[in-house]
Amino acid sequence: MKVSRRSFITEAMFSCRVWLFVPLLCVLGRLSTCTEERDILVITVATNETDGYHRFMRSLKVYDLPVKVLGLGVAWEGGDVQNTVGGGQKINLLKAELLKYKDDKNKIIMFTDSYDVIFTAGKSSILEKFDLLDARVVFGAEDFCWPDKNLAGHYPRVSFGYKYLNSGGFIGYASDLYGVVSSHDIRNEDDDQLYYTQIFINKELRDKYKIKLDTQAKIFQNLNGQFGDVALKFEDEDARIQNTVYQTVPIVIHGNGPSKVLLNSLGNYLAKSWTQNEGCLSCQEGRLELKNVLEDDLPQVLVAVFIEKPVPFLEEMLEKVGKLDYPKEKLDMFFHNQVKLHEDLLSKWVDEQKTLNYRSVKYISSTENMKEWHARNLAVELCLKHNCDAFFSVDGEVHLDNPEALSLLLALNRPILAAAMVRDGQAWSTFWGAVNEDGFYARSMDYMDIVNNNRR
Repeated sequence: MKVSRRSFITEAMFSCRVWLFVPLLCVLGRLSTCTEERDILVITVATNETDGYHRFMRSLKVYDLPVKVLGLGVAWEGGDVQNTVGGGQKINLLKAELLKYKDDKNKIIMFTDSYDVIFTAGKSSILEKFDLLDARVVFGAEDFCWPDKNLAGHYPRVSFGYKYLNSGGFIGYASDLYGVVSSHDIRNEDDDQLYYTQIFINKELRDKYKIKLDTQAKIFQNLNGQFGDVALKFEDEDARIQNTVYQTVPIVIHGNGPSKVLLNSLGNYLAKSWTQNEGCLSCQEGRLELKNVLEDDLPQVLVAVFIEKPVPFLEEMLEKVGKLDYPKEKLDMFFHNQVKLHEDLLSKWVDEQKTLNYRSVKYISSTENMKEWHARNLAVELCLKHNCDAFFSVDGEVHLDNPEALSLLLALNRPILAAAMVRDGQAWSTFWGAVNEDGFYARSMDYMDIVNNNRR
């Protein structure tokens, strides 16, 4: 078995009568085809395979939804959509793909963003809710009229629900969607949401394509500005999002705008990532069986040890680093010491390590007066220079009591792993559950459950 090289440096409620309505129509033959027989295709745009993209693709796989990814490997020309308007390239890519379905009045296409979207249900749930909305095209909705707030007065009135179109997710029949995306030309750098908004507020076009907004988040939940509207709903084998304002259970969860941090938190549970009965299911995915890997194929690791303040039992700490059960020729060792008190001990110990079979050993002594931040950056730079697969950072006050600690961490096969430490009986830990708009600590909805070891 050979491990592929990768970098580890850089994760309304409806009444029973309504829910029975769609299957009943199938029985009566009033729908062209039943939910089970109809075809649906999810289309997205992604020019790079980011962590968010992999999370999105995993959720589709969990619910067995077919997907077509547009733009992989193509240069992004759609502007800086994180900070300003843009995204017209998504429409142009979608228009080219929909050309093959332009005359298909029965095939259903769902388009969503990928980097900040998670699916929470499959085909049957999507089609049932789409049918109940009684439209040919349905867009997600939000409370912000963006990017042009001056268009707010042109929207049709909404008495109960989100008022304004969001283009991060929509669903419709292929022929109608092709008509929408080919309504007029758009440059790659122009704004996609403005494009769709201008079509929606045009009553003639809105009626022509029978477009509606998902005003009560029956399918699409946009999170920006709606943190207080949503809550996690745990089921026996899954977790869902419930909109507590409109009493719906949406399927496509979109972390638009600054709500991506919230989506990251919710993503720890959604799409069968964590359940109350089984705990973290996604933690078991993608693990490596290192015992079956040839020694030459094991990941190359840089172990960086930082002594930034006087610590007791340093000799024992170093001894445990030296006893890591991992081939020394697969290790690069880096030590930074900023404490003159420990200089004799460290310099002697490092000299001993240089006689062993490590691929390299580098020591920055206290006499060099290198700042901690500089040393940490240098260690990462050396890791990249040595083409290492993993970077293992250990501070001087940490004791690796298990010699297999490094192997166990590598076997988890995650981009980043960090220790979570708590103080018994106190709301204190070494991690933040969330951050506020200024980038400082904020208490997440699951923080106390994690601190109290109720969620692992």
